[in-house]
Amino acid sequence: MVKNTEKNNALPSDGEKILEFEDAKNMTVGQAVRKHEEIKAGVTEEDGLLDRYIKQHRDEIESEKYETQMNLPVLTDEDIEEATSASEDSEPSTEVAIEEQVEAMPIHKVTPVAPKEEVLPEPETAAFNNVEEEESSSRKPLVIWTALALLFIAALALAFIWMRQSEKTNETQVSSTSTSQSSSSSSKEDGAVTAFNSLYATFFTDKEQTKLKNSEFGKLPELKKALDKINAKTSAYQTAKKKYESLETAIKAVQALNAQFDKPIIVDGELDTTATVKDGENLSPTATGMTAVDAKITAAINLGRSQQTAAQTSAADTNAQAAAPAAPVEAPASADSTPSVGQSGGGVGTDPLYGIAIPAGVTLQRNLSRVPYDQAKIDDVNNPAWTFNPGVLETIIAVSQERGYVSGYNYILEPVNIINGNGYYNLFRPDGTYLFSMNAKTGYFVGNGSGYADDLDY
Repeated sequence: MVKNTEKNNALPSDGEKILEFEDAKNMTVGQAVRKHEEIKAGVTEEDGLLDRYIKQHRDEIESEKYETQMNLPVLTDEDIEEATSASEDSEPSTEVAIEEQVEAMPIHKVTPVAPKEEVLPEPETAAFNNVEEEESSSRKPLVIWTALALLFIAALALAFIWMRQSEKTNETQVSSTSTSQSSSSSSKEDGAVTAFNSLYATFFTDKEQTKLKNSEFGKLPELKKALDKINAKTSAYQTAKKKYESLETAIKAVQALNAQFDKPIIVDGELDTTATVKDGENLSPTATGMTAVDAKITAAINLGRSQQTAAQTSAADTNAQAAAPAAPVEAPASADSTPSVGQSGGGVGTDPLYGIAIPAGVTLQRNLSRVPYDQAKIDDVNNPAWTFNPGVLETIIAVSQERGYVSGYNYILEPVNIINGNGYYNLFRPDGTYLFSMNAKTGYFVGNGSGYADDLDY
């Protein structure tokens, strides 16, 4: 008993608590063992059920952790024996005393249950395999999504290419259609313009389109229809419209003027000097916008006015003769009369178309004449070269009046020379200012003004 007392009073070397004898004698062996294990694990009365379990199974819990398994060393038989021996040596003496005292107690044999062996994979290999599996499993969706993305991009690219080709095809078709329509429209437009111009040309007797053909005047409505077929929004229409309006005005002016004479005075662009103006007609010029036609109209008016003047003079002379029968009768000058070329200028006792006599004190600018003076030719007064061809002088005077060179018949007309069978005259203003030289046969005239012809017609 002394021995047991000493053992009970002695403290274990590691300072752990031991099961008191008074507590253990009332326990069975199994209860004592469990109590001993709890004391050894550090279980106290205040610990709950979970705390008791954790303290008693700390090693098992730690061993189940992944970190512990990864670092778990490989145990050999020698390590196990050494660990067992150490455990037996470290048992407190109190346990021996307890065992001796409870030998008389009924003992229940407890068959230990062998722990289930677990085959753990090599830590590094298992970790590596797990990483590979994780990487493999994570790569699968990545590969799938990448493939789907590539397919989507390819589909978009194909769709884009298809759309571009469709647009190009549509553009080509639209362009072709537009070009075709434009060509068709242009061709139709050109045809309408050509038709108008062709019909317009039939109203003239010459290629220069300066002499109107009287027999075509009735076709003016047809020309209007041809004009209406041209697109009114084009410049070609505007050009054709101006041509039509000028032609219409010219035709009406010629028709009105011809009606004032006993027969048409302007026929196919030529002046008929045998036509006689009707009594009481008021002859007035009309601007048509066609220079050549306007000149003919003015010439016809001048001829008609000269006839009216001659008629008035003849009537006056008749009245004078009736009052003085003994006085000689002087026949009126004809329209084709020529001024006395041996004198200075015409006018006195001649057709007013030939101008006036040189006023007293006026000196003519003969030095500026484009045609040289030849007195010998001037003295040849009966030479037919001095006779103006029909309508030539009328046209020249009409143009001079239109341009403002002369006013009415206030001008001086003087013979100058005969060259190549053509008689040349100079035209001066009443103050003696030289205007130009003219060809009595061809109607060509040229002065010294800037921009006019530099060469004469001989």
